[in-house]
Amino acid sequence: MLDLVIVDDHPAVRTGLRGLLDSEDGLRVVATAATAREGFEAIADLRPAVALVDLHLPDDDGLSLCLRTRALPEPPRVVIYSAFADAALGVRAAIAGAYAVLAKSASPRALTAVLRGELRPALDPRALRALGERLDPPELAILGMLAHGVSEAEMAATLGLTPEKALTQRQQMLARLSSRRPLAAA
Repeated sequence: MLDLVIVDDHPAVRTGLRGLLDSEDGLRVVATAATAREGFEAIADLRPAVALVDLHLPDDDGLSLCLRTRALPEPPRVVIYSAFADAALGVRAAIAGAYAVLAKSASPRALTAVLRGELRPALDPRALRALGERLDPPELAILGMLAHGVSEAEMAATLGLTPEKALTQRQQMLARLSSRRPLAAA
């Protein structure tokens, strides 16, 4: 049984997701939260295997919450769930340490498969290339390792970074890539 925390600012979405996911074999919703702060507290206290996190939250964004959870002793597999899911968000979510990004329009079957770890959508190579053009060479190394599923600890060790410095680098990358400049046409 995989314990799950849902973080979404809309009460109806939280209620609907809880009803849908609690009825699925292998998943158990142990908490829901409306803000990033509440979500982080629930994740830190309950140590779920998975967290389903909305991108837009009233006090922070889901990517920042995801990045903060990576510092926990037993971080969950985070799935960013957004009405604004696109290829660029997938790359930014990988930098934040998310397992996957899923559109809120995805089927319930796809949602449960991603939450269980049975399905992991691939990053779009065009988005990787376009967003990579906005990064410095050391940041490209980080992006490349994260895009290929290298663990955060292994990435930091390979690059000779402390975990704190690796976190700072990733925060800076997210800030740079969060600009609303359009991606170059592929």
